[in-house]
Amino acid sequence: MGISGYNRPQRRRNLRRGLAVFFILAGLIILLADRQQKSMLASGRLAADDLSSKIMGFIATPVRGIEAIYTGANARSNAFEDAVALRSEVERLRVFENKFLDMQMRVRRFEEMLSFDKSSEISNNRIIARSVNESKGLFVHSALINAGKNKGVKPGYAVMTTDGLYGHVLRSGAVSARVLLLNDINSRISVMDQRSQSRAILVGTNTKHPKLEYVALSADWQIGDRVITSGDGGVLPRGLQIGTVVEAKSGGYAVELFYLQKPVDLVWVYPFTRIANPDLEDAENEAKSSVNNENSRVEDTAQPTLSDPGTSQ
Repeated sequence: MGISGYNRPQRRRNLRRGLAVFFILAGLIILLADRQQKSMLASGRLAADDLSSKIMGFIATPVRGIEAIYTGANARSNAFEDAVALRSEVERLRVFENKFLDMQMRVRRFEEMLSFDKSSEISNNRIIARSVNESKGLFVHSALINAGKNKGVKPGYAVMTTDGLYGHVLRSGAVSARVLLLNDINSRISVMDQRSQSRAILVGTNTKHPKLEYVALSADWQIGDRVITSGDGGVLPRGLQIGTVVEAKSGGYAVELFYLQKPVDLVWVYPFTRIANPDLEDAENEAKSSVNNENSRVEDTAQPTLSDPGTSQ
């Protein structure tokens, strides 16, 4: 009993040492596997998005049909009132149509006189897709569309509904893509006032009304103004409609998004080539030229020296 009692503290110390070595080795293994784990998680997300897009597309088909029947019933019940309102609206818009056509003719003449570049950043080629699922939680607002690399969808492309900007492609899988919505807290896009051309950053707040941040003191923003993308930074094309300016509850200005006015079904993905950074292009060209010079120098030194046949005899 005396010997066992004497060895007991030594056994405890050995146990603590063994546990310390075990936890150190486990921590090293976790650190070394961190990068591998990130790539595995990314590929797992894309595979899960592809699978869920097919399942949610199948489930959403009857739901969309029921919504269409309900909407059609409401439209038929209000058909007479809508016809009267539309007739008065057409009569009012005829005056504006004549003014628009006259202004369009003048603008075309001015563009021809000034040799102005009339091309638009908004592409005429659109990729049609269907929004099959929306994730709306406390910390994320995103959507899944049933078009991916198979249709040429790439990260950064703008996604539009029939009413306005929906978001931009966050990542693209084989047959699906994840879209970051405008009201997500991670969303940051450059916008401007269509009336005054004032600039700001539209910041998502995980609510229905994202805020306008980084507004200059001299900027001219008014309630009811239309907000469009400014194209600053070359991230999104200029001129995509977003919503109207409203007063934020916490002060300042917020935006009422157009796409939230009705359920989202069909969307259009706009291909867009971001403006290249000239500094990065110069650096890449210099790196390529230096590599080519080094390769040519190595080839010159590797060639054997040919001796004069007359001197060798």
